[in-house]
Amino acid sequence: MMAFNGLVPSDSLRDLRVGLSVSDSDDLSRLGLSSAHAEQAVGELARAVLVAGGNLVYGGRIKPSGFTQYLMHEVRRYGGDNGSALTLCLASPEHLKLSYSELDEINRSLGTKGRVVCLDRDGTEIPDILRSKSRDPEPLSLTDAPHAYSSMRRYLAAITDAQVLIGGKLSDFAGAMPGVVEEAIATLEAQNPLYVSAGFGGAAALVARQLHLDDLSWAPDDFPARSDDERIEQGLQLLEEAAAASGWNATLCGLDEQAVQQLAATHRASDVASLVVRGLTRSLS
Repeated sequence: MMAFNGLVPSDSLRDLRVGLSVSDSDDLSRLGLSSAHAEQAVGELARAVLVAGGNLVYGGRIKPSGFTQYLMHEVRRYGGDNGSALTLCLASPEHLKLSYSELDEINRSLGTKGRVVCLDRDGTEIPDILRSKSRDPEPLSLTDAPHAYSSMRRYLAAITDAQVLIGGKLSDFAGAMPGVVEEAIATLEAQNPLYVSAGFGGAAALVARQLHLDDLSWAPDDFPARSDDERIEQGLQLLEEAAAASGWNATLCGLDEQAVQQLAATHRASDVASLVVRGLTRSLS
């Protein structure tokens, strides 16, 4: 059996853990795109990884609804029954705002396809969370949220073999910096392959520019749209420092410079999926 478009053997990514950093960006409408286009790219990428034997890791949220539910749908269709097709990691601000029944429903929905990992504020797994979970939501202090999200992102980098960036908020983010930027930093520090799809704008586009993957000359002026927030500049500076300290270069992901640039510029779902899986196959198999 062959996987994505008949180009990748079905076991070429066997047991590899691919992290996804994805959320909507404020640039979609300026690019003539919508959330549905980003969902399609995530869906094709998820299917390609799963059919090639890989597993997905996502640091997401349950409320409000977003890409988590979309990924779960794809995993239920294409994931194996080994319990690891999707690892859904919830930082403490995310799982504390869920009731016992909401968290239990997510666990049951994943079934044999994956698992939910709940972390404390320092990024340590909470074993058997439902045993200690209150029946009602437990709000976390807003002052603890940035630390908790940073801890989760370090945890993600430690348990994944590679990371893919798509979109990402550059305003109204709850962490110490935009989440996609912080996950890029953690990936470089862990010396894992990094795949940046900037064609949907947002924080991923900012990462692509900062790492010189693409000059974004194809994009509108003032791209990507962003808030005037010093945390963004601080995050980009830390990203640059992480790249220098780790000896990172763009082709460590298994793609040549032309393919890296193509991935950075495209918003075609099939291109994103095929380029990422090609690079994963070359760099990690």
